[in-house]
Amino acid sequence: MKIFLVIPDLTQGGAERVMSELANQFVKTGNDVYLILLTDAKDFYQIDNKVVVHRLGFKNKGPIQKKLSEIKTFIRLRRLFINYKPDSVLSFMDKYNVFTVLASSFLGLNVFVSDRSNPKLINSFILQKLKRITYNKAAGIIAQTDMAKQLLYELTKNNNIHVIPNPVKNIEISNVVEREKLILNVGRLVPEKGQCYLLSSFAKIRDTTWKLAIIGSGPLMDELVYQAECLGIADRVIFTGAVENIDEWYSRASIFAFTSVSEGFPNALIEAMAAGVASISFDCDAGPRDIINNGINGVLVPARNLIEFTDNLNSLIADEELRKRLSKEAIKINKSLSVERISQLYLEAITTRI
Repeated sequence: MKIFLVIPDLTQGGAERVMSELANQFVKTGNDVYLILLTDAKDFYQIDNKVVVHRLGFKNKGPIQKKLSEIKTFIRLRRLFINYKPDSVLSFMDKYNVFTVLASSFLGLNVFVSDRSNPKLINSFILQKLKRITYNKAAGIIAQTDMAKQLLYELTKNNNIHVIPNPVKNIEISNVVEREKLILNVGRLVPEKGQCYLLSSFAKIRDTTWKLAIIGSGPLMDELVYQAECLGIADRVIFTGAVENIDEWYSRASIFAFTSVSEGFPNALIEAMAAGVASISFDCDAGPRDIINNGINGVLVPARNLIEFTDNLNSLIADEELRKRLSKEAIKINKSLSVERISQLYLEAITTRI
């Protein structure tokens, strides 16, 4: 089967990681895979040598140059579609999904789009209108959560929508590193990740021998550091910035605390669970409820409810047996969200057209 995979680039990011894993897995199972990268950005992820890579050279420099580059990239993509006649096309990320569907117009191709944004985020009027039109014409849509599927159907009326979560990346847990009295949070320091709520909750825990590590960088760094100082917990909070050894932190942590108020799909949460870290999460508008079975493999708390979040955090801190029980169930996510299984679900989806 000849498969085209379309994405802007393979720089570091969740969508880029998943696309690289799909490309490598598809080619392992005997498919002819063509990876179409719209820009010439340097790759962060490794691609199997059997994957044919086309770089279309889009450049985002100045309004006039950008528009000319968009036209050239559009023509190059359409020419590839005409010359290679792929059996299926899979595109990632909403803006580029629109671009890909338009480039395939009147060619009779099976184009599938994977929408990876928070389904409740409000797009610009133009993008929303274009999504409504192009997604309706797509052979199918891949959503990451049940809520996203529902909202995408309401927007597009496309009857072929599949729910496929992200695969979990391979986590290397060290057997020589012991779990510490450490609560971990991983994510960009931006408002939607809600680290401000976590700091407020952490300031109220009863056992002050525990520490909190916040892994990630972003525009709110100074504000969050100042908040920790104002709350009197600066000596117990570690701000690491971005790190390369994230698996080591998953090995050390005893609790993973996830306070996002808006998500497309929470990769950090599934990584923590795959590492066997007892996890507590806000039940934000999309994502965590598709992953956590409350009280079985983790703890779900209504978003922004600091009283309930702090109560449950105190319970996890005080009860080691509870943490072990949640951990034992959480690691099962390694099987349900394995790269092999998720790749197969994608392959089945992009070969099915209603």
